[in-house]
Amino acid sequence: MASRRRPGAPADFEEIRPNLFLIHNPALSPVLRGEGEREGFQFRLTSWRREGLLARLANRGFVTLTIADRIAALPSPPTVSPGALRVIHVGPKQQLSLLDLNVPGGWRGLCPSPTGTVTLPEKQIVRRRLGRGPAEYLRITATGWQTVPADEALLTAYGQLIDPPPISLTSVGGGWLLPELPLPSNYCRVLNHIVQSHPAGWLLTNVYACDLAELLLHKLRLTVVRR
Repeated sequence: MASRRRPGAPADFEEIRPNLFLIHNPALSPVLRGEGEREGFQFRLTSWRREGLLARLANRGFVTLTIADRIAALPSPPTVSPGALRVIHVGPKQQLSLLDLNVPGGWRGLCPSPTGTVTLPEKQIVRRRLGRGPAEYLRITATGWQTVPADEALLTAYGQLIDPPPISLTSVGGGWLLPELPLPSNYCRVLNHIVQSHPAGWLLTNVYACDLAELLLHKLRLTVVRR
């Protein structure tokens, strides 16, 4: 029998927010009875039998795509050993920064020496800004530096962190607050399925959202504490 999945849909049953799903295949509707609330093509899971429901769907041949599946598909940071130290000349309007999760915003500015240089190991990822212009990312090389696409640079920079601090999920009104972090765009897209915007970062409105955020940050080799 031909699949009744909507053309172009990534799965028959797609999680778009924690425990909120899009139904892309009406044939699975009988399996959902008694497990939650349906409104049009959206289904909110309210029962405690989440894993059982997903298993029953799989046993009947339906394809599910959960937020955890999206996290599992994200690339992990590469392991990069630093190379020899190199002296890099910094122009008068250049601002160089290293990824450092101990500082607000996640980037620590480098102060050039009186001769206008910084010393960095080969393979180090650096963020560079010219005045107030947009950021670009560089990899230190034996002859200076080379530009690197932003997502590749950010993922590599996480792999270069040594003993990064734990990321705090702080209890606030309405849930837990996750501070904003510089993330590769594919990580941001998945995180947007989990969080809500907040003036001080990202808001996680329930325990399951916190679990998913932890899973995503663990992919970057970060630890998480809830306060």
